[in-house]
Amino acid sequence: MSEIRVEERAFFPITSLSSFIGLVKEHLQHAKLNPSHEPNLALLSILFGYLEHELTVSRTASVDSSTDSEKGGKPPDKITDSTQSIDDEFPTLDLEIIEGLYNQFVLMIKAQVDKSLTEFTSRSGYATRMLCKRVSDVIWNGLLRSYHKDKPHIQSLFSYLTGRQLDCFGLAFVVVAACQVLAYKDAHLVLSGDHAWVATGEDSKDMTEVTWHGKGLEDRRGFLIDKTTTEKNWIYHGGNAVKCDRWMEVVALVTSLNAAIDMQTDSEELQLIQHDIMRYLYEEGHMDKYPMALGVYAELKEIIPTNKQDSATVDEIHNKAITAVETIYDGLHFLPYVSKGHSCARRNRYDDAIRNWSKAAQVLSRYNYGKEDEESYKEMIDIANDLIPSTLKTVPQLCEDTQCYYNVIQFYDGICLWEEGSVTPVLHSWWARHFTNTISKFTPEVRQFYSDGNSSPSKPVAMETTRMNRRSSKGASLSSPSRLAYSSSTSEDGQDPKTLDDTELTEALAKPVTKLNIRSEKMRALSEMLISGKKVNSQAIGLLLTAQSQVHFVKRKSNAGDYIFTFLQTQQSKI
Repeated sequence: MSEIRVEERAFFPITSLSSFIGLVKEHLQHAKLNPSHEPNLALLSILFGYLEHELTVSRTASVDSSTDSEKGGKPPDKITDSTQSIDDEFPTLDLEIIEGLYNQFVLMIKAQVDKSLTEFTSRSGYATRMLCKRVSDVIWNGLLRSYHKDKPHIQSLFSYLTGRQLDCFGLAFVVVAACQVLAYKDAHLVLSGDHAWVATGEDSKDMTEVTWHGKGLEDRRGFLIDKTTTEKNWIYHGGNAVKCDRWMEVVALVTSLNAAIDMQTDSEELQLIQHDIMRYLYEEGHMDKYPMALGVYAELKEIIPTNKQDSATVDEIHNKAITAVETIYDGLHFLPYVSKGHSCARRNRYDDAIRNWSKAAQVLSRYNYGKEDEESYKEMIDIANDLIPSTLKTVPQLCEDTQCYYNVIQFYDGICLWEEGSVTPVLHSWWARHFTNTISKFTPEVRQFYSDGNSSPSKPVAMETTRMNRRSSKGASLSSPSRLAYSSSTSEDGQDPKTLDDTELTEALAKPVTKLNIRSEKMRALSEMLISGKKVNSQAIGLLLTAQSQVHFVKRKSNAGDYIFTFLQTQQSKI
């Protein structure tokens, strides 16, 4: 493990934004030129945590109650290009504090974890599950017994060493940093949209729980994560979570920075630093396999002045994230679609926003909803109950657009499919009320358009390459505007239907979309009302949409994905 180098010491005391960025880039550049010297996760976590604490927790901010902080609302205020005034207010970061905390952590880990024990190292020299459990125990035992688990700014090693507090992501990250201190280069962070764990062994095949998730106090630290755990479970992205290398772990650290001083005020300095470091990592290619980080970077670019931006546009970054989802992660990440949808809404591209929100729901349709899926549920209910209705109110002409109606129906169809086969219901009276109000906004002509015998939609369907093979209900109509064709029902063995060959695909793309392609049981029960020009029967829709009898619940065997953790969401969505 390398100590703080002479070249890095020269930047201290850090008193400006440029000196902090210079130090981080010096550290990363040295690691790039000297592959044997990996980026020091413990040191970087202390450094960034120290900075975040000084720029947020230690500050008292004047709150502007008129600030609109809702997702999908107006664009965030642009950061003014006032580097000089920012440097004037920049805190002083002392080398003695950073070095002292770093040495304290190294001594603690080496003193409490005996590498000589055979159970900690495999014959091939890899870290074992028992080692991960032991390291997790050491960190866990140092935490306060009681603190607010949803408290911001507790994701770094700095918050652990100075306040004995960590969130879910923070605990997993610190475990990986500790394994690096112990010279285990195979221990790496694995991330989903709402959870974190550790992978070890050859090709990171062995995955172990080291933290918690959910609202309870229970933890599963040391438990093995296997296919049974991850199957159709969004918490684990269906076995397609982001497996980090050391550089991607640096990306995760920078992505987790939370610039929020309070609910209405963010630290401009921290946002500028986060943007510049992420730009460096983006240009080096370390974010190419990390869709969530790309989404955060794209959001930052919306609020950084134009002279601070690189050549990549916001849309290019969002599209890169979605491409990674489709080509690397089997289309099983929904947050990049949500992020792009919110971005389009902020930039007044409302039809694109609804289309991406619809795609997000279609991704979730491949999972079974469970009690642990709180964050994904919050995203979906926010879109259904707030963003889509407000978008249609803002742009009334969308209510005359057949493609927009198609996307709205596909959104709700995806939610219903998410519920099918799950032990926990998703839809309740709020969903039904907002669904009824939403489809009532569309003209009778738009709804009738999708009855049999019509020709083509008022707008061409945007065709995009996708690998999102979706589940279908038995007997559902599965013609779709996507580039994949499906049979009328899923096979009994659960195999995905075959895709079209090139000739069939070309012919399919040339055909207009005239059906709503409903696949869920509940939406199929509503199909006649959805394509009728008559007044929407809100009572009938409400009864059908919330009726549990319409859902074919399949009781799953209990597995490690059914427990409750205490989870603290990383702070990337609060930028």
